[in-house]
Amino acid sequence: MSQSKQGWRINPGSQVENDPAPQGLPALLQQTLAHLEKLGPDFIPDRRKIEALQERLAMERFHLAVLGQFKRGKSTLLNALMGEEILPTSVVPLTAIPTFLLWGPDVRARVTFLNDHPRAEISGKETTALTAFLAQFVTEADNPANRKGVSHVEVFYPAPLLQQGVVLIDTPGIGSTFRHNTEATLNFLPQCDAALFLVSADPPITEVEVEFLKAVRAKVTRLFFIINKVDYLSEEERDTLVRFVRNVLREQVGITGDPPVFRVSARQGLEARKSGNPDLWAQSGLEEVRRWFFEHELGEMARTFDLRVTEVLRPYQQRADDLIETVRKAAAELFDVPYHALSRA
Repeated sequence: MSQSKQGWRINPGSQVENDPAPQGLPALLQQTLAHLEKLGPDFIPDRRKIEALQERLAMERFHLAVLGQFKRGKSTLLNALMGEEILPTSVVPLTAIPTFLLWGPDVRARVTFLNDHPRAEISGKETTALTAFLAQFVTEADNPANRKGVSHVEVFYPAPLLQQGVVLIDTPGIGSTFRHNTEATLNFLPQCDAALFLVSADPPITEVEVEFLKAVRAKVTRLFFIINKVDYLSEEERDTLVRFVRNVLREQVGITGDPPVFRVSARQGLEARKSGNPDLWAQSGLEEVRRWFFEHELGEMARTFDLRVTEVLRPYQQRADDLIETVRKAAAELFDVPYHALSRA
């Protein structure tokens, strides 16, 4: 395991607060699943969430979401990081479903639905065919208001940066005429370990984005910012823009300190990757983003993963414990026997 991923190792001797016996995250996850299993079919959605956490822990996966208002260039940014045009892009609000980019030895995609509908898959195709396949499920044009009942889409791609365990996530754009996209993104955020929030120079940051960021702060512990489309600005204008965005983040969103703000051109970055132009890639600003997140910040964020999972599990355990206590108390009253609450030390 590389040095940047050492934080994924779970210390078997670490203790969970208020737990009398030492146990690692795998044991805690299994214990929570056992509680939920006893509570019946009403808790199936909760069990699935915990099972997803189990899989992420086993696979050492780290979820990094790309957020932003519609048409800020989220899909283009991710395509640039991948080095190829995989995700659909358009001049109109597009992404309607979370799309996960994961490492895989071969290019393929898998669509999971909310109901029992069989998964849709494609593999071994050219990227143009892959993009057309994805458009059927992740775009408002082909899947308006998610009428097809898609839960999420996974794209497996042999990109080197994904081999480090990072899962990049393209999220529905906020602030478009499709209000359900904003709601879908907010509901999805608790599954993310960190987020890149994308703004651009035209305009730099809107009232809609400010209000959205206030909600995001309560759901994502690590938040970073990228200003896209700076290739149209002079160096002086770029510096002015960064200062403006940081002031808005501090004064209106309530973010303290000096939040990381990167200046990029996703369009230039994609052109550079497609043409193999290292100078244009450096000029795009995306190399700085890549180094920061995949050589430095990834290790820092991974070290907090076990604490975050513990916080996610605590409400489920509390809910299960409360229901069990309710049943015990009702049984005691029914059979007229003394009731003694279980110790939760």
